[in-house]
This record gives sequence, structure tokens and C-alpha cells, in this order.
Amino acid sequence: TSFEKKTGTMQAAMTMNTLGLGAAVRPAARVSAKKASFTGAPVVGKASFAVRKTVAPKAARVVAMAADAEPIMEAPFKGIKDDLAARGPLYIDDFKQGISTKSLASVFFLFFAALAPAIAFGAVLTSATAGMLGATEVILATAVGGVAYAVLCGQPMSILASTGSVVTYTAILYQTCVAQGLPFFGTYAWTGIWTSIILMFVAVTSSSNLVRFFTKFTDETFAALVACIFCVESAKKIIMMFFNSNISSTLAMGSAMVAVVTLGSALAISNFKRSPYGPEGIRNAIGDFAPTIAVAVGVYFAQFLASNYGFSFEALSLPDSLAPTANRPWIADLAAVPNNIKLMSALAAPACAILLYMDQNITTRLVNNSEGLKKPGAYHLDMFWLSLITGLTSICGLPWICASTVHSITHVKSLTDTAKDPSTGREKVTGVTETRWTPLILNLLIGLSIVCLKPVLVQIPMCVLSGLFFYLGLAAMRGNEFLERVSMCLITDPNEMPKTHPLVTGGADLGTLKKFTYMQIICLGIMWWVKGSPAAMLFPILIAALGPVRIVAGKAGWFTQEELNLLDEQVETDPGYVKA
Repeated sequence: TSFEKKTGTMQAAMTMNTLGLGAAVRPAARVSAKKASFTGAPVVGKASFAVRKTVAPKAARVVAMAADAEPIMEAPFKGIKDDLAARGPLYIDDFKQGISTKSLASVFFLFFAALAPAIAFGAVLTSATAGMLGATEVILATAVGGVAYAVLCGQPMSILASTGSVVTYTAILYQTCVAQGLPFFGTYAWTGIWTSIILMFVAVTSSSNLVRFFTKFTDETFAALVACIFCVESAKKIIMMFFNSNISSTLAMGSAMVAVVTLGSALAISNFKRSPYGPEGIRNAIGDFAPTIAVAVGVYFAQFLASNYGFSFEALSLPDSLAPTANRPWIADLAAVPNNIKLMSALAAPACAILLYMDQNITTRLVNNSEGLKKPGAYHLDMFWLSLITGLTSICGLPWICASTVHSITHVKSLTDTAKDPSTGREKVTGVTETRWTPLILNLLIGLSIVCLKPVLVQIPMCVLSGLFFYLGLAAMRGNEFLERVSMCLITDPNEMPKTHPLVTGGADLGTLKKFTYMQIICLGIMWWVKGSPAAMLFPILIAALGPVRIVAGKAGWFTQEELNLLDEQVETDPGYVKA
């Protein structure tokens, strides 16, 4: 039935969300680029606002709003002007910082991590829209929009891509057009134009200030969800081969071996930088290229099995040309669309705007709060350019894109330098290369993949990429305090708590730690269920609801203010809130 088809489309799209969402690094304080005397960073807007405080391990960790914190909405263009004032003087430095081997390693790594999801989303869209949209459109939207965003945005560490929630929305919009007899591309174009207008209003009025009500509770729960999705879906793709009657058990076993070899190579080479063998500079350089080397090892191993044992692995598939998937012009004839459809499209736009707003702002918050970043964020300037990119992709019949969590956080991590803290045995961030070169070159390569790189890329087996994505999930779990607390919940004797963990040294009570962690686990379970249900389109709304859940926990007295300060961060709605 039509409903069953719609449900299947939504589930498929949200399953592919493993490639469009991602994991967050643990947020930590960073130095403001505008005011070096601050320890912390602006959550939104100017450096004088919303400063995150960094305190000693045994003291309370507090996120407090200054007395002159921004309102939810501000005077027209004020937020954009503040972002330009903060990021403008750093623009040249964004390019200077990127001239390094670490940037080169990041581009190679992200290229495979970005291209394969683009092709996968293209396949989902082709099925969901009966061939109206496909991989060509996804690749072009990613390349063109990504290059423009890398050059013009405020925070270049964010990477634009299509996400699972947007693919789901597009599928539902197509089903609605079919059911109502509406022209798809005309409706799609005008829905995107109205969405662009809404996002422009958000940017002009500084409405992204809402993200200041999110805390580590939201960051780490969302990060854990996406990390688990990455691992589960990557493993599921290989495991399901054993239950596919069209695939022999021998081929399934060979694919599993290739995936494991790729994963093992990435882990071993990445961990080499933490070993005591060889000069530190050489170890770090090899570790930076770990994912790229692992892909090469996996491809070589697959070719060895193919040449010696006759295996025939499914390979990466690319479009044959840059022509549209459907027989149509690249530019939609907006004037030819009936006026009633133009007005009806305005009714569909708010839901699309909410999806893009949530995906964009949650991802940019995670990026801006990543440990080691020193330059300020630019939420309103970034939203301004996203609104224009949304309008352009709509007119050209290209998929809508926004900041993708997996690509963005992986981008930050790939450019992060770490060292082992001898006092705790834990890794600490020593610096991050903040540059525009990596997203710029990355998206140029994605655009050239169809024209120049196809003969090489089609040699890469999909099972190699499955191993790579599983590695991304494991790497994303590192440093997530929520997942560390999940393992602590298994401890029954308080005396057996890890002595050097910051929560333990800060005086965390085992019972309180478990209660707070169980609350996050319940939220994680609900989001996991929704992402694969017919209500999958509500997934970004649930992410936004994590903020109110944390606020209720403070207002309802489930935890004392001291406990919240230790396990999370203080927000202005807490009963025991103390201004900075």
C-alpha cells in the first residue's frame, strides 16, 4: 500500500542516517579569539556573551549566562554583524593554518567518508522518488554547496551534506505530490524557496540563540546514539549478507574478512601514534593517515581474494555523467508553477525549516564546543549562507543539505592533536588545525569524482567502506563521558570506581551517577526506536527535546545543583543557578 511504501522509505532513509549523522566530541572550554582573558568560548554570538567557564576537576563545572546574555531574538542583522566582526579578522588565518600534512590526511579520510554516503543517499532518493532524484544530484549539491560554504561561512569546520531526516522529508513530499497529482519539481522548488525565506528570517533575527539552552546532556546523548548507529548499521550490512539467498555464504564470509581487515588496520595504525616506538612526529603522521592506509590495505586484500579465490565483491558505484537523473532541465521554471501550488508549498516549508534548523545548529554547536578549538563560532552567519544555499539547491532540483554531524565532528577529530596526560593516563587535546582548506578541497574532489576519479573509485569494494564506517563509530565513542559512565553503572562497589576519572576525583556519588546515566540511556532508547519507526521524521525534534528534559531534571529536583554541575553543566533555568 501507499502507507507501507512511505513507511519503508522512511525506515530506509533513517537507516542511511548513519551516514548523515555523526558523533560529537566531548565539549570543553576553549579560548575566545576576541578576548584572550576569557577561559571559555561564546556559546552564541560575540565573545562577551555566554562564556563557558573552565574550573578545576574537583570544582563544579558551570555553563552560566552573563547578565547581558542575548535574548532569543535580536535586532535585524545584529547577530550576523557580530559574527562578521568576530570571524572576519581570522579569515586569512583560516587558510594559513591549513598548510600541513594533517590537513592532507584529513581530506583523504573525509573523501571516502563523504562520497560513499552521498552515493548511498542517492540510491535511497532514486527509489523513494521513482527516479526523480539520484546520486548525481546529491553529489552536485554536496560539491557546489560545500565549496560555497567553505569559502563564505563563519565556521569552516562544519561540513555540509545531505542527512537522513532531509531524505525522509523529501520522500514524504514526493508521496504527497503523487497522491495529490501535483508536479514534484515545481512543488519541491517552491517548498525550498519558502524554507529558505524562513531560515533567512532565523539568521536575520539571531534566533539560533536557542542553542544556549543545550548542555553536555544533549551533546553526549546524541553523540552516543550516532556512534552506536554507525557501528550497528555497518555490522548489520555485513551480517545480513549471510541471510541473503542471492549471496553465497563464501562471498559473505569473504566480505566480512575484508571489513575486519580494514577495521583492524585502521585501529592498529591509529593506535600507533600512542605507542612508545619511533619519533613522535613520525608516529603522529602515520596515525593521521590511518583511515586512508586502512582503505588501501582493505582494497589490496580484497583484490588478493578476488584473484586467488574468485571472489566478486560489490564495488562502489558512481553515476555515468553529470546529467540529471530524470529527463529535465537543471533550472526549474518557477513562473510556470500554478499560484495555488506556490501557496500550498508554504504550508510544507515550516517542517522542512525545522529539520534544517535542528540539524544545522546542533551540529555547529557540537563543532564549536569541541575541545581545542580557539576561534569563535558564527551561528547566525552560517545560517545566513545556509538559507541561500537552500534556495539555490531548490531552484536547481538538488537535495537540501546542512551541517552533517558525522562529517563535521570527524573533520574536527581528524585535525586534532592529542597527547597522553601522565597524571591520569587519559588523552588530552593539545591543539586543533582550524582551516578552510580541508572542506574546500574535499568538496572539490567530491565534485570531480564523477568526471576524473571514477576509474579508480569503482575499484573500491563496499565491504571496505563498511569496515571504515565501523571504525568511525568506534573513534566517535572515544572521549564520550556518557558512554564511560555506562560502564561505571556496572560497578556495584564504590571502592572499585576508577581513581583517576574526573567524575571520581570531583566527588561523584555512584548512586547519583547511575541515576543520571539511566536517564540518558532512556532518552537514547527512545530516539533509537523513533529513528526506525514511521515517526522517523520527528527524529530532529526529539534531539531538540533533550534540552527540555535536562531543564526538567533541574526544576523537578531530581538532582541537586551540585550534582548537575558535576555531571553536566549549569543552565539559567536551574533553581540553583548562579550567574557567572
